[in-house]
Amino acid sequence: MKFIRWVLLALISGFTTVAANPNQFSQQDIALLKTFTLSALGALPEAPDNRWADDDAAASLGKALFYDPALSRNGTISCANCHQPEKYFTDGLPQSVALGTTKRNSPSIPNAIYGPWQFWDGRADSLWSQALKPLEDDNEHGISRIAVAQLIAEKYATEFAEIFGDEQRLADIRTLAIDASKTPVVSPEQSAAVNKVFSHVGKAIMAYERKLTLTDSKFDRFVQALETNAGNALAQDTFNETEIAGLRLFMGKGNCASCHNGPLFTNFEFHNIGAPEPDITDVDLGRYAGVETLRSSEFNCLSVYSDAVPEQCDEMNFLKTQGPELVGAFKTPSLRNVSQTAPYMQSGQLATLTDVVAHYNSPVPPYYDREQHPSRPHFDIIPLKLTEEEQAQLVSFLETLVSPLPQNNPWWFP
Repeated sequence: MKFIRWVLLALISGFTTVAANPNQFSQQDIALLKTFTLSALGALPEAPDNRWADDDAAASLGKALFYDPALSRNGTISCANCHQPEKYFTDGLPQSVALGTTKRNSPSIPNAIYGPWQFWDGRADSLWSQALKPLEDDNEHGISRIAVAQLIAEKYATEFAEIFGDEQRLADIRTLAIDASKTPVVSPEQSAAVNKVFSHVGKAIMAYERKLTLTDSKFDRFVQALETNAGNALAQDTFNETEIAGLRLFMGKGNCASCHNGPLFTNFEFHNIGAPEPDITDVDLGRYAGVETLRSSEFNCLSVYSDAVPEQCDEMNFLKTQGPELVGAFKTPSLRNVSQTAPYMQSGQLATLTDVVAHYNSPVPPYYDREQHPSRPHFDIIPLKLTEEEQAQLVSFLETLVSPLPQNNPWWFP
């Protein structure tokens, strides 16, 4: 699967991070800032591993599945429990709570399709593969894939068959006897049929999630106004002076754009920034463990349930599988809507954006336990040494990245 890689242009374009007139932006400045706007996203990336990725009928079915609590062991948990549209498809919790409590929190979904990796540790390489893992997780939906397939056969058979052509598989699945007290014994042929239907559930949900796009934020409108007003920030009233100062810090002294770049303010890579370890008795190895889960996944791009040919799976074919920089490293999150998606870090260790900026300003090296870690974690950041005023300015800029909730978009809400 091929994805757009956003190239950091700040160093080569000469962005004016310290200007004689802070309210005046050069054409080079504006050209760089435009690469951070939603208008630079372009078309959705191709999805050769999901032939139904842009099928509207599949998306409609995926939306129904996303909000259906029947897709859980006790019939009360849907995807929307942890991905709530009014919270930009997060849940506002340090660690998500469904049937149990998860180890990490829920990342935001809109425009996640532009990234090659899903989950904080990148253990899925597509949205359809990602959608399947919570279903079988005992702390989340806690339902078996056989039970999922039987639910589809009973409740969604007509639309499912029309989209995926699974009539015979669904007929065979209806005959499987489910005993909740033990794992059903199925033949290899039955198992393959279940897995195929299960994978199609993920592909329908992915088709729905591709519909979840963002509208322009205050920042996007600011850049548009700069273009219109020849770079004069005072010729429009989008940003105040504190937000302008925060923008210049973000692009310069704060060094934020080195990782948070492009229209979604992320490079989609993995870094260990020394965030506090949530539980020192059970350290989170992040990408180091995630990449092994990804390689062994039944539903990655190279699997028999993928619609791609191996040559189309660049991310898997060139996967980095070892190195100290993977230990305790987590995916760079998008900063879009960041002020609305607290708490922060993979397990909600930091409560506010002020806490996050303070952590970057005076970071503590990653926790290391030679009994639990395969090697000493690599430390990816250096102190920013910002004043308290500068830290507040940076937070003010981050608050401009919120897109208004699209109340009239039927894809966003149940």
